[in-house]
Amino acid sequence: MTATEFSRNSISLETLAILKKVLDELVIPVVELDLNYRMVYANRAAKDLLGFSDASIANGIFVSDIVVHEQLGLVTKGLELVRNGASPAPLALRTLRVDGVQVPVQTFTDTIHNSTGAVVGFLIYVFDMTRQTRIEEKLEDQHEAFKIIVEQSQLGILVVDDNYRFVYVNDGLCTMLGRQRNEILGHDFREFLHPDSIALVTERYIKRQRGEKVPSIYKFKVIHSSGAVKTVLINTSTMVASDGTMRTVAQLHDFTELEEQRIQLEASEQRYRTLVETMQTGLGIDDVNGLLIYVNPALVKMLGYADADEIIGRPLSDIMAGLSQEIIEKRIEMRKQGSVESYEAQLIHRSGRLIPVVVNASPLFGPDGEYIGSFGLITDVSNLKQAEAEAHFLLDLLLHDFGNQLQLVIAGAELCHPNSSIEILDAARGYILDGARRCLELISKVRKIEAAKGEVVRPIELVDILLSEIEHMSRQYGISPVVEGIPGSITVYADSSLSNLFWNIMENAIKHNKREEKKLWIAGRLTDDTFYIEFADNGPGLSDSKKAEIFLSTRRYGGVGLHIVKTLATKYGIRIMVDDRVQGHPDQGLKVTLAFSLAK
Repeated sequence: MTATEFSRNSISLETLAILKKVLDELVIPVVELDLNYRMVYANRAAKDLLGFSDASIANGIFVSDIVVHEQLGLVTKGLELVRNGASPAPLALRTLRVDGVQVPVQTFTDTIHNSTGAVVGFLIYVFDMTRQTRIEEKLEDQHEAFKIIVEQSQLGILVVDDNYRFVYVNDGLCTMLGRQRNEILGHDFREFLHPDSIALVTERYIKRQRGEKVPSIYKFKVIHSSGAVKTVLINTSTMVASDGTMRTVAQLHDFTELEEQRIQLEASEQRYRTLVETMQTGLGIDDVNGLLIYVNPALVKMLGYADADEIIGRPLSDIMAGLSQEIIEKRIEMRKQGSVESYEAQLIHRSGRLIPVVVNASPLFGPDGEYIGSFGLITDVSNLKQAEAEAHFLLDLLLHDFGNQLQLVIAGAELCHPNSSIEILDAARGYILDGARRCLELISKVRKIEAAKGEVVRPIELVDILLSEIEHMSRQYGISPVVEGIPGSITVYADSSLSNLFWNIMENAIKHNKREEKKLWIAGRLTDDTFYIEFADNGPGLSDSKKAEIFLSTRRYGGVGLHIVKTLATKYGIRIMVDDRVQGHPDQGLKVTLAFSLAK
């Protein structure tokens, strides 16, 4: 029997007396109220639902005792309308049990009349909606989580259609521009750009609409409503709308004020999900215990996993280096207090390598203000860190290596006097030429590093290049290496600078070998998917501590050459291993092994 089958305009007292025998056996809770809204009857199901007994009903229970305070007015108004002849209508309410627990219900009301037709009370059917409410709350929690993520983001978020016009902006962007939503929505985005930036942003927008590849992250200038000029960093991507048109989705970071912003957003769950999952910035959400409950595709890719399920449920310490349980608990407490912070960290890639990132972390609070976890916007700054390392390397090169050679030139110049002998002048000339040649050699190597950056990695035949460099090295230094295990053909991922990689490893082994008889061994070893090349020498070797830092640009054992080796190996995805040529005897020479992945 459905709920609507119980709903009637009115029931007579005689009918009610007969009906109560049936109602007592129903699993649907039913209560009777008099005109003072006092409960005069409740069937067994109603007493079980509300926790009342016959004695408590006899002592007096009113509507105000069983309906939450904020809904009491709604209930009494509804009863009055039904009493005055209005058609009964269902009401969604929260009833109160004796123990204070709130129960979500839906009610249907009939009036009770006497023999003269006067209304003398109400019969109310109650349907327990607890199960359905729990299902709805789960869906609402998911929706709320995505909504809160976007609303509490520190970024300005926007969507532009295929006609240059804003179709969505959040409060963060409104704050950034100093305008209301109705001043932005429907407007051409070029209206808010600084004149210096219109050409750049428009050109990239048009190319992106055409499907052409353009930088997704770059800086430009916008104009605040006050006339102030702001510099912003955009991170943009595209999505296809339901009508088939191309939409531009972007996140803006205010580089001018660096003020953390809370963003309010009103949109559907799908829109929030689309915005989050098309972001090129990584995003992760953890719960109150610091366990990951969501990671967006950008973060999954950043960590090197194939699917988010490989990460969900794991603690933050599994993906972020240096996080102890003590640090995690301390940050959770900070988040509970509303702390928002930006900090540098290192993600742990699936392969084990560390990825430098900047994390913008914020707390997540539920609808009732309770702490439910936190989220972090994670930006990969590997390129920035690499650029910083290159800058430090070049500065050190200028101050140290070039400085040393210029000292040599100066020393030679100081020996050049009108009264200097021929021998002294020849020595001075040697100092000057030697210093100048070494400076030119350093410049040549730095140019090779820069040239290698712009070339695309592709399948390259390794063996011919290796044998050519061995022959070249033999002619120049008069050393014939022992070569073994090199097959006729091996294809790996590299570029035209692969020869520089081999040359610098061999040259380093020879130049730093002070023995009178210099020896070099080169051996190859092939497995299913990897080709190993070992370069071993009989030089002075290195201690274990120096082996660990041999390729650090800040130490530069072996000069610029090893920096070139490290730069190219990183580009090609080569693993480098440094060991003693004879295990446990570093004084008998060094062995450098390169592990190439075979091209498929």
